[in-house]
Amino acid sequence: MAKVLWLADALRAEGVEVIEHGDWHNHAAPGAFEPFGVLWHHTAGSVTGPNNPHPSLDIVRWGRPDLAGPLAQALVDYYGVFHIISAGRCNHAGWSGGSGGIPEGDGNTMMVGWEIDYDGQTQSMSDAQYWASVKATAAVLRKFGRDASFVRGHRETSTSGKIDPSFVDLDAMRADVAAQLEGRGGPASPAGTAFVCGDTQRVAAVNADGGLTNYAHVPGSGVQLSDWGGATLTGRAFGYEHDGLQHVFARGDDDTLRHWFQSADNDPGLDAWDTAGLVKSDPTGFAYGDQQHVFFRNPDGRLEHRFYDVGDDKLDGGVWGTATFVGNPYAFTHNEQQHVFARTEAGELVHWYWWPGINPTVDNWDVTSGVASDVTGFSYQGGQHHIFFRNSDNALEHRFFDDKADKLDGGVWAGGTFTGNPHAIVHGDQQHIFGRSEAGELRHWYWWPGIDPAHDNWGVTDNVAGDPAGLSTDGQHHVFYRAKDGTLGHAFVDDGSGDKAQDNWGGKLAG
Repeated sequence: MAKVLWLADALRAEGVEVIEHGDWHNHAAPGAFEPFGVLWHHTAGSVTGPNNPHPSLDIVRWGRPDLAGPLAQALVDYYGVFHIISAGRCNHAGWSGGSGGIPEGDGNTMMVGWEIDYDGQTQSMSDAQYWASVKATAAVLRKFGRDASFVRGHRETSTSGKIDPSFVDLDAMRADVAAQLEGRGGPASPAGTAFVCGDTQRVAAVNADGGLTNYAHVPGSGVQLSDWGGATLTGRAFGYEHDGLQHVFARGDDDTLRHWFQSADNDPGLDAWDTAGLVKSDPTGFAYGDQQHVFFRNPDGRLEHRFYDVGDDKLDGGVWGTATFVGNPYAFTHNEQQHVFARTEAGELVHWYWWPGINPTVDNWDVTSGVASDVTGFSYQGGQHHIFFRNSDNALEHRFFDDKADKLDGGVWAGGTFTGNPHAIVHGDQQHIFGRSEAGELRHWYWWPGIDPAHDNWGVTDNVAGDPAGLSTDGQHHVFYRAKDGTLGHAFVDDGSGDKAQDNWGGKLAG
């Protein structure tokens, strides 16, 4: 009988956090084990969360009264940590009816299994679980010399009506495994004023002199400020990481795009992406596969698009449709889809979307009035995409589209009125939205499965002078804002302890 004694090392090499439990090399169920594929499950146990990240661990290790353990080679907890349980055969798959690269036969012989710890009824897997599972699966398939067709969900191979893993598009997840196998996988760093590049928290800010200040929190070295210049800028900058480079975009006062690109300790480069005189709003954008994208409002009030394809070494783009808008657009990716949102002068929502095989298309998500701010949003758990905005009553309005149900939903989140533009992030399976009151209090709304939307202020009561920007990092979630003295204020929450903290990153930001 074969054993996957290399499992922990292979996962760590792929960037997955691993905990090894007991004598996992020898903890196994009796029977043949000659694996060449991977099977995904959910535990269907208790709801997981920050204070209960792996409630099913002991059951998966030792089994149930009706089924002896181990019940999978690994359990994936709420934070994406892989708990390694067995190097041998486990009772997880039952009989396979055949799917993809997996033929009909004894699933426990043919496949290693991940039990992803979430209830599967009211709860989806967290982002951390999703991406850890993608990376770990790629690591194992690479060892087997197999492609992504050799990973299946239990619901695809089961002959007894299994539904796991719930609330995930398995084809999209397999596509992410394929990308990981090709060395281009992993979640794209969400774009924004605050973003992550490698192990560094970054904030791109237009300073009081009109240039760009690049803030970097370097582990072990604290906050470092670099003046990147860029002539005279206006509005807000944003950035993202792509293939090891950080890309930062801002609007010059001559309505030309400023695009900085920088890696390691090199000086940043600067170009304009063929946009002279075209940029009439703050830019927005994202990394997408081998491409870098940016969008902005052009002089005709329409959505202008530019993208650079790394493989082709080519800049391309154009105008998306005839719809006009005001303010600043906001863009993000959702699986292989590209979405951009903005508002009209009359307060109607404008939503552009594109994916491979279609032309850019526009709708309004049934929001015909009441949008009083720039729009913000995100992709959530691979099955929904969400937007938020300040409505005409200065309250936080929410809309989302559920892919599986093919349905729009939403409403108003209680929590007081606010001014300016909100900013939304995903942290694990949590949704966080930040805004500011007229008096400078931080507005923070939050939701996760099992609770109603709630709100607090993280202890920031009289200091927020600019629109906040949120950021999710491993084990913490953050918010940045221009403080009343013009410096960069920062507050964050540590997931493990629940403690809130504040500090100041200095500098002098434009008003």
